[in-house]
Formats: sequence, structure tokens, C-alpha cells
Amino acid sequence: MEDNEEMSAQELAIAAYNKLDALIDLLIKKNIITEAEFEAAEDELYKELEQE
Repeated sequence: MEDNEEMSAQELAIAAYNKLDALIDLLIKKNIITEAEFEAAEDELYKELEQE
């Protein structure tokens, strides 16, 4: 994909997901966070979103 080519919303979402997944993997591998800490934060976020 060329730099000046526009991405669809779906392509942007997939690219963002992939980058986030790679970042989380890196944080866990470097022992900055644990997988349990990430999962707890994710659960808390979902609970907050359900309350809105």
C-alpha cells in the first residue's frame, strides 16, 4: 500500500488491532506487565463500558 493511498475504516481497524496486539505482546515479554494484569485491565474497561 502506498503512503498516499487511503485506507478503509476496516483496514484502519485491523492495522490498529495488529499494532496494539504487538505492543501488548512486547510489554508482556519484557515483564513490564503480566498477562493477568492486562486481562484484569481489559475486564475493568468492559465493565465501565457496560455501565455507560
